[in-house]
Amino acid sequence: MSNGILGVIDIVIALISAIIPVLVGFAVVVFFWGVVKFIAHSGDEKALQEGKQLMIWGMIGIFVIVALWSVVGYIQMSLGLNLVTPSRTAPSAPTVIPAI
Repeated sequence: MSNGILGVIDIVIALISAIIPVLVGFAVVVFFWGVVKFIAHSGDEKALQEGKQLMIWGMIGIFVIVALWSVVGYIQMSLGLNLVTPSRTAPSAPTVIPAI
């Protein structure tokens, strides 16, 4: 029975891990769209308010998504799963051996 529950949790964590980077990107775009709107329409009070609201919602979105990512990481750590942290290693730079 626990294998079934862990399998479901495994799938949910994998799904959340795949969606989170897209949501963070969207929240960042919303934030910067608010910045652009705020700067570009500095004479229009209504556009300034809309820009401020977009920036606020962008920041709230980023905060909520990162908090969700932390919860997923905690669940992963508690259950011994390895889905949030990528298993890829960074490429190494070539080494140059000087000729003697």
